[in-house]
Amino acid sequence: METLCAVPWEPGTAIVISDVQDASRGPVKQAPRAVLQRQIARLERAGFSATFASELEFYLFGESFADARRRGARCPRPSYHAHADNDLLIAGYDEDFVRDVRAAMAAMGIPIDASQGEGGAGQHEINLRYAGPLRMADRHVYYKHAVKAIAHRRGQAVTFMAKISADSPGSGGHVHLCLYDRAGQPAFGIADLSPFGRSFLAGLLAYTPELTVMHAPYANSYRRLQPGSFAPSNATWGWDNRSCLVRVVGQGHACRFEFRAPGADANPYHSFSAIIAAGLAGVRQGLDPPPPVPGDAYAQARAVRLPADLTEALAAFSASDVAARAFGPAVHRHLAALGEREREAARFAVTDWDLDRGLENA
Repeated sequence: METLCAVPWEPGTAIVISDVQDASRGPVKQAPRAVLQRQIARLERAGFSATFASELEFYLFGESFADARRRGARCPRPSYHAHADNDLLIAGYDEDFVRDVRAAMAAMGIPIDASQGEGGAGQHEINLRYAGPLRMADRHVYYKHAVKAIAHRRGQAVTFMAKISADSPGSGGHVHLCLYDRAGQPAFGIADLSPFGRSFLAGLLAYTPELTVMHAPYANSYRRLQPGSFAPSNATWGWDNRSCLVRVVGQGHACRFEFRAPGADANPYHSFSAIIAAGLAGVRQGLDPPPPVPGDAYAQARAVRLPADLTEALAAFSASDVAARAFGPAVHRHLAALGEREREAARFAVTDWDLDRGLENA
């Protein structure tokens, strides 16, 4: 019931997130919220608590999906023809919409940290204030629902798709995380990374390649994870380095990891679960990370790369002992099956690229 809140754009309406039970009133282990609840319990048994924060980018369009379909377009027109990356003027052109989102989040008890224009035409980012992992995932779901619903009511549309075109920036769903010990002290370290922080970081680097499907669940998700894109393509870390998988920022109580693999299309319950599982595996094994990357992480030829597509990601995930141990065999099989269904659907698709490439030349 702690998720119950009013829906400000639908008067007299409330919304609540439910936990799923089977016929014997036991939890359905495959339910995304239950998957995350078990990983949080593992973290607590190890003596730690966490705060997570979602950074979600999206594209705002100046017309609805229905309007775009009526004129024969697959993608609606952007809200503005130029990008608003750190541009107060152009980002301000969409301020009416962004203000509506901020007001809705405030009414739902979901604090917003900041908003800004991003690097694609009509692309924006609105960052949610940190909270415990489960509450953050719930807020993440409500936020995406609200953004879409508010856009629809305005005759507009929004997408959280990871990559909407080859020449447009992808939409990330970066996750900021802090861990604390039983005394409430920062577990990642204060002046420098602690032994625990180094091992947790090493786990993220070592095991994210085999858990990538939990951060990138669609065939399209891998169009975003490309070199030179400000999305990671390999398992590296660095101090305030946005080309790495893990960007370490802040000091003292503000020291945190920014995990940059998830796209805005990720299921937060799955993504957060994979972060905890990978980090705890590194701690359990006492792993130590490689040196930080001070420059271009894409140029690190020896770094382990992330899967290039959904087929590679599924092969790594299906063979993952870390996934089987952390999530249990039934959940492991279920998550693999979700990815397999997406891959099979993608194999039947005939894309615009296929037509451009072969319609005349084949």
